[in-house]
Amino acid sequence: MWSAKSFFISSMSLGVIGLLGVASDVAAQTDCVYADDRGALVGAPALKDVPARFRSKAACRDRQPSTVPGADDITIRGGSRSSSFGTPLGTVEVKWPRQVEQCFGKSPNRAISEAASAVNRALRTARFDQSIQAQRRDWSFVLIDRANAVSQFPMQLSMGGHPGFMVPPNNIYIVTDYISPNCQKGGDSDVMLTQVLLHEMGHVLEYALLGGRDFSSERKRAEGFAAWFEGYSAQYASTIPKGRVQERYRSMIQSDARVGSSSFAGTGEDYAIASLEFEAIVARKGVSGLMDVYETMGKDRSSFYDAVKKRFGWDQKDLQREVKTLVSR
Repeated sequence: MWSAKSFFISSMSLGVIGLLGVASDVAAQTDCVYADDRGALVGAPALKDVPARFRSKAACRDRQPSTVPGADDITIRGGSRSSSFGTPLGTVEVKWPRQVEQCFGKSPNRAISEAASAVNRALRTARFDQSIQAQRRDWSFVLIDRANAVSQFPMQLSMGGHPGFMVPPNNIYIVTDYISPNCQKGGDSDVMLTQVLLHEMGHVLEYALLGGRDFSSERKRAEGFAAWFEGYSAQYASTIPKGRVQERYRSMIQSDARVGSSSFAGTGEDYAIASLEFEAIVARKGVSGLMDVYETMGKDRSSFYDAVKKRFGWDQKDLQREVKTLVSR
């Protein structure tokens, strides 16, 4: 999704980032937004127009947070729950508002546990690098509704339509309103929650592959890996129909003109093209070939496309051809 250099935020979004305009219940021309007593978001022209009792929690363009607080520092109004449990990937700490439990058919604990199991099975069935295949890490998850997020996260995250984002090394935040609109169970909410979790866990694994170095300027690469890993690991998630993720991304592609280009504006098509570049590499070279690309990036500090060129001799036209071949199957 998106990065801010100060804390390398990464996540999955299928829309254009807007400051306030993405929220249908908030006027697009307002400079501040706050959650009222019912948790509804209300816009105001300026901080002075926000009722006094809400001002300390209001988010305004000129005073929005610049970083994301740690999980322990997140404030959740209306009651919260927390849990700690083991998974095949390591220990998980999770925190969420009680009201979020009404939005999905399964508890946050179960959703995260199932996603972790799917990721572990995916890692064990292919030649992933040992840095992500065997290492156990301490994971931190926060599921939060938009009303609680608005005064604590940068506005492009709380109001930008992003369902999830990652803060290195192993911290994942989920804004539930963008997965389960109106907090209604049923439909695709549980499936989408699992997909978002897999995507964000992919960001954690890629960060480990890169040795914790800051490659945040390559947003297309970061989102391409996470979107590809979302689809790859979804094969091992019983709640996601087979091929659903790949089909969804492929349906978004209007033109392959930007295959092999570093341009990335955050549209659904951008995510689809980025993910298919990774899928095409794995289709021809296997997961081990993809790991070779990351090894080259790490050793030479080269860009993704330079590393692909060094390992396989593929230029932009070659990559376009591989993507076309993949999509035509």
